[in-house]
Amino acid sequence: MENKKIELGDVFAIETSKGIGHLQYVEGPKGDDVELIRVFYNLHGSTDLPNINLETAGGYFFVRFPLKASLRKKIIRFVEHINLPKNFQPPIFFRTVNPFGDGWQIVNSETLKRETVLHLTDEHKKLSPWGGMNDTLIKELLEKGWRLENWTADNIFA
Repeated sequence: MENKKIELGDVFAIETSKGIGHLQYVEGPKGDDVELIRVFYNLHGSTDLPNINLETAGGYFFVRFPLKASLRKKIIRFVEHINLPKNFQPPIFFRTVNPFGDGWQIVNSETLKRETVLHLTDEHKKLSPWGGMNDTLIKELLEKGWRLENWTADNIFA
Protein backbone atom coordinates (compact mmCIF):
# COMPACT_ATOMS: atom_id res chain seq x y z
CA MET A 1 0.00 0.00 0.00
CA GLU A 2 3.05 2.27 0.33
CA ASN A 3 2.83 3.61 -3.24
CA LYS A 4 -0.82 2.86 -3.97
CA LYS A 5 -3.20 5.78 -3.97
CA ILE A 6 -6.05 5.27 -1.52
CA GLU A 7 -9.49 4.81 -3.03
CA LEU A 8 -13.02 5.28 -1.78
CA GLY A 9 -14.02 1.97 -0.22
CA ASP A 10 -10.55 1.06 1.06
CA VAL A 11 -10.71 -0.56 4.49
CA PHE A 12 -7.99 -0.08 7.11
CA ALA A 13 -7.22 -1.71 10.46
CA ILE A 14 -6.50 0.16 13.66
CA GLU A 15 -5.15 -1.72 16.67
CA THR A 16 -6.72 -1.21 20.08
CA SER A 17 -6.03 -2.91 23.40
CA LYS A 18 -9.22 -4.96 22.93
CA GLY A 19 -8.87 -6.00 19.29
CA ILE A 20 -8.69 -4.70 15.76
CA GLY A 21 -11.04 -1.97 14.61
CA HIS A 22 -11.86 -1.24 10.99
CA LEU A 23 -12.21 2.08 9.17
CA GLN A 24 -13.49 2.62 5.64
CA TYR A 25 -12.63 5.60 3.46
CA VAL A 26 -15.92 7.08 2.21
CA GLU A 27 -15.28 10.68 1.12
CA GLY A 28 -12.30 12.77 0.14
CA PRO A 29 -11.26 15.95 1.92
CA LYS A 30 -13.37 19.06 1.47
CA GLY A 31 -11.28 22.20 1.27
CA ASP A 32 -8.73 22.18 4.10
CA ASP A 33 -10.44 19.25 5.81
CA VAL A 34 -9.35 15.61 6.04
CA GLU A 35 -10.93 12.40 4.81
CA LEU A 36 -14.34 11.15 5.98
CA ILE A 37 -14.33 7.57 7.26
CA ARG A 38 -16.78 5.05 8.67
CA VAL A 39 -15.65 3.61 11.99
CA PHE A 40 -17.16 0.18 12.64
CA TYR A 41 -18.05 -0.52 16.28
CA ASN A 42 -17.16 -4.21 16.39
CA LEU A 43 -13.59 -5.25 17.21
CA HIS A 44 -12.03 -8.38 15.71
CA GLY A 45 -9.16 -10.70 16.53
CA SER A 46 -7.32 -10.07 13.27
CA THR A 47 -7.09 -7.52 10.49
CA ASP A 48 -8.68 -9.93 8.01
CA LEU A 49 -12.29 -9.37 7.11
CA PRO A 50 -13.36 -12.82 5.90
CA ASN A 51 -17.09 -13.04 5.32
CA ILE A 52 -17.81 -9.77 7.10
CA ASN A 53 -20.54 -7.70 5.51
CA LEU A 54 -19.63 -4.16 6.51
CA GLU A 55 -23.21 -3.00 6.05
CA THR A 56 -24.40 -5.38 8.78
CA ALA A 57 -21.25 -5.58 10.89
CA GLY A 58 -22.74 -4.17 14.08
CA GLY A 59 -23.04 -0.52 13.14
CA TYR A 60 -20.71 2.40 12.65
CA PHE A 61 -20.32 6.15 12.84
CA PHE A 62 -18.76 8.68 10.49
CA VAL A 63 -16.02 11.13 11.36
CA ARG A 64 -13.31 13.21 9.71
CA PHE A 65 -9.90 11.58 10.20
CA PRO A 66 -6.39 12.20 8.79
CA LEU A 67 -6.42 8.90 6.89
CA LYS A 68 -3.53 9.53 4.50
CA ALA A 69 -1.26 10.86 7.26
CA SER A 70 -2.17 7.96 9.56
CA LEU A 71 -1.38 5.45 6.84
CA ARG A 72 1.93 7.14 6.07
CA LYS A 73 2.85 7.05 9.77
CA LYS A 74 1.77 3.37 10.02
CA ILE A 75 -0.89 4.16 12.62
CA ILE A 76 -3.34 2.20 10.46
CA ARG A 77 -2.85 -0.62 7.93
CA PHE A 78 -4.55 -1.24 4.62
CA VAL A 79 -6.68 -4.41 4.74
CA GLU A 80 -8.64 -4.57 1.50
CA HIS A 81 -10.87 -2.67 -0.87
CA ILE A 82 -14.62 -3.13 -0.51
CA ASN A 83 -16.76 -1.17 -2.93
CA LEU A 84 -19.16 1.27 -1.37
CA PRO A 85 -22.80 0.43 -2.15
CA LYS A 86 -23.98 1.91 -5.46
CA ASN A 87 -26.47 4.16 -3.66
CA PHE A 88 -24.02 5.27 -0.94
CA GLN A 89 -24.13 8.95 -0.02
CA PRO A 90 -21.97 10.45 2.73
CA PRO A 91 -24.05 12.00 5.49
CA ILE A 92 -24.88 15.69 5.32
CA PHE A 93 -26.01 16.23 8.91
CA PHE A 94 -23.89 15.73 12.02
CA ARG A 95 -24.28 16.69 15.69
CA THR A 96 -22.23 18.28 18.39
CA VAL A 97 -22.80 19.38 21.96
CA ASN A 98 -23.94 23.00 21.96
CA PRO A 99 -20.87 25.03 23.04
CA PHE A 100 -23.06 28.05 23.81
CA GLY A 101 -25.56 26.53 26.20
CA ASP A 102 -27.83 23.56 26.72
CA GLY A 103 -28.63 20.91 24.18
CA TRP A 104 -27.07 20.06 20.86
CA GLN A 105 -26.30 21.61 17.52
CA ILE A 106 -27.25 19.83 14.32
CA VAL A 107 -24.73 20.84 11.64
CA ASN A 108 -25.34 20.79 7.89
CA SER A 109 -21.91 19.89 6.51
CA GLU A 110 -22.67 21.42 3.11
CA THR A 111 -23.87 24.85 4.26
CA LEU A 112 -22.27 24.83 7.75
CA LYS A 113 -25.58 26.11 9.14
CA ARG A 114 -26.37 24.97 12.67
CA GLU A 115 -29.67 24.36 14.38
CA THR A 116 -29.79 24.21 18.18
CA VAL A 117 -32.05 21.57 19.71
CA LEU A 118 -32.60 20.92 23.40
CA HIS A 119 -33.71 17.31 23.02
CA LEU A 120 -32.55 14.81 20.43
CA THR A 121 -35.10 12.93 18.36
CA ASP A 122 -34.47 9.29 17.47
CA GLU A 123 -33.19 10.52 14.08
CA HIS A 124 -30.83 13.02 15.72
CA LYS A 125 -29.37 10.21 17.86
CA LYS A 126 -28.21 8.48 14.65
CA LEU A 127 -26.13 11.51 13.59
CA SER A 128 -22.36 11.17 13.78
CA PRO A 129 -20.06 13.61 15.58
CA TRP A 130 -19.29 16.87 13.81
CA GLY A 131 -15.60 17.48 13.24
CA GLY A 132 -12.58 15.26 13.32
CA MET A 133 -10.95 12.73 15.59
CA ASN A 134 -7.45 11.42 15.96
CA ASP A 135 -6.46 7.77 16.27
CA THR A 136 -6.18 7.95 20.08
CA LEU A 137 -9.80 9.06 20.51
CA ILE A 138 -11.09 6.52 18.00
CA LYS A 139 -9.24 3.73 19.85
CA GLU A 140 -10.62 4.89 23.22
CA LEU A 141 -14.18 4.98 21.90
CA LEU A 142 -13.90 1.50 20.38
CA GLU A 143 -12.35 0.07 23.56
CA LYS A 144 -15.17 1.53 25.69
CA GLY A 145 -17.87 0.20 23.38
CA TRP A 146 -19.10 3.76 22.70
CA ARG A 147 -22.06 4.12 20.34
CA LEU A 148 -23.93 7.08 18.91
CA GLU A 149 -27.18 6.13 20.62
CA ASN A 150 -25.48 6.25 24.06
CA TRP A 151 -23.81 9.61 23.48
CA THR A 152 -25.27 12.28 25.74
CA ALA A 153 -24.34 15.90 26.35
CA ASP A 154 -23.23 14.93 29.85
CA ASN A 155 -20.85 12.17 28.84
CA ILE A 156 -19.50 13.76 25.62
CA PHE A 157 -17.39 10.75 24.57
CA ALA A 158 -17.57 8.64 27.72
